[in-house]
Amino acid sequence: MNLPTRITVARIALIPIFVLIFCLREVFEQYYILMTIVFIIASCTDFVDGHIARKHNLVTDLGKFLDPIADKILVVAGMIVLLKMNFVTNNGSIYPVLAPYFGEICVILILAREFIIGVFRQIAAAKGKVMAADKLGKAKTIITLIALPMLMLVPFINEPWHKAVNWVGVVFLFLGWVLFGIATILTVVSGINYVFKNKHVFKDDEVVSKTNETEIKNTCCEQLEVANFEIEEQDAKAEENTNCACKENTND
Repeated sequence: MNLPTRITVARIALIPIFVLIFCLREVFEQYYILMTIVFIIASCTDFVDGHIARKHNLVTDLGKFLDPIADKILVVAGMIVLLKMNFVTNNGSIYPVLAPYFGEICVILILAREFIIGVFRQIAAAKGKVMAADKLGKAKTIITLIALPMLMLVPFINEPWHKAVNWVGVVFLFLGWVLFGIATILTVVSGINYVFKNKHVFKDDEVVSKTNETEIKNTCCEQLEVANFEIEEQDAKAEENTNCACKENTND
C-alpha cells in the first residue's frame, strides 16, 4: 500500500470519528467545532492523495477503488449530520441548520445522482468502455466540500463569546445555503452532462455486432473481387502464352 492509498484509508478512518463527535453533542456543547475540523482535514486529504498519486506516478487500482468510495461516504455522512443539526437563536428559538424541505430535496437529488452515475459506470465497465472525466463533477465536489463545513459552523450564532462570532454564524448560514444549492444544481447538471457525453454506453451490443458484421462482409467482398480480378488476369496471360506456343508449333 503506497502513500496516496494510505491517505485515502486515513480519510475513511476519519469518517466514523466525525460521526462519533456529532453523537456526543449532548455532552460537548462545542462539538460542532471539533467535528468541522475533522471534516475539513478529511476533505483536504481528498486533494492531497490525488496530487501525490499523479505527481509521483503512484496511481493504483486499489487507490482508484477506494478514493471515490471515501469521497461519497464523507459527503453522505456530512449531509446526514446536517439534516440532524439545529442551532439556537438569541431568543432561545431552535431552527434546523438546513431549511425544511430545502435540505431534504438537495440531499435526495445528490444521492440520486450518485446512485445513477454509479450504475452507469458499472455498465460501462462491463462493456469495457472508457468514459471521459467531467469537470462539472469536480466543481460540484469542491463546492459541496466548502458548503458543508460552513453549515456545520452555523451554531456560532448563539455563542456567548462575541457578537462578531455570532455574525460569522449568520454569514455561514446564508452563504452555506447558497453554496449548497449551487452544489445541488451542479450535481444534477453534471450528472445529465456525464450521461449525455457517454451515451455510447447505451448503444446496443447487437447493433454494434451487426455493424461490425456488415463491415466484415464488405471487406470480404472487396477482397474476393480483387482475387477474381487477379485470377482473370492470370487466365488471360496463360491463354496468351498458349496461343503463342500454338503459333510457334504451326510455323515449325
